[in-house]
Amino acid sequence: MMINKGRKANKSATAEEKRRLNDPGWARRQREAERLESKEAWANEMKERGHDVSKSYLFETAERAQGRDAARQKKEKGKAAFGWDVFNKDSLNKAYEKRVDSLPQGEGGGEVAAVPSVEYGQAPRPTEAALDQMVSELEGRADQQRKFSRRRTEVPGADVDFINDRNKHFNKKIKRAFDKYTVEIRQNLERGTAL
Repeated sequence: MMINKGRKANKSATAEEKRRLNDPGWARRQREAERLESKEAWANEMKERGHDVSKSYLFETAERAQGRDAARQKKEKGKAAFGWDVFNKDSLNKAYEKRVDSLPQGEGGGEVAAVPSVEYGQAPRPTEAALDQMVSELEGRADQQRKFSRRRTEVPGADVDFINDRNKHFNKKIKRAFDKYTVEIRQNLERGTAL
């Protein structure tokens, strides 16, 4: 009976290990379960002390709250626009703010000197250094736009019938136009039964 009990325990342990190793989300689910467990333990401790769980923010230190808010703001700031959101006013304003941040600050290290609205368009001529800075910023933006290309998903198991990216694109166009006529010929050539 002891041998059978040990054999069953080994079999279940190996099955559990196989499930764990073959499951890519296992570690994430374990962390989530641990987090929920610690949250429940904390809630139970609060109830035992006679405190309301909904007012948990009262027991949080200012340092921890600042750290959490800073992390949230950093995440929001770094979040990239997706799809058509690239063209909405918020993302355009965010890009503008980013460009303004890269500009040199005015005299005294403060913000750029404001021109009164009455004298709009009559500001003093900018310095050569400021013009050079603007030109370098515009060139940097043009360089970024030139480097940018949409990331396309690569299928690892797909047939390779190209020698470089341009040829891959060309072959894709040719297939779109002529595959309905050439599928049988290609299959015969691959099998070696072509005439």
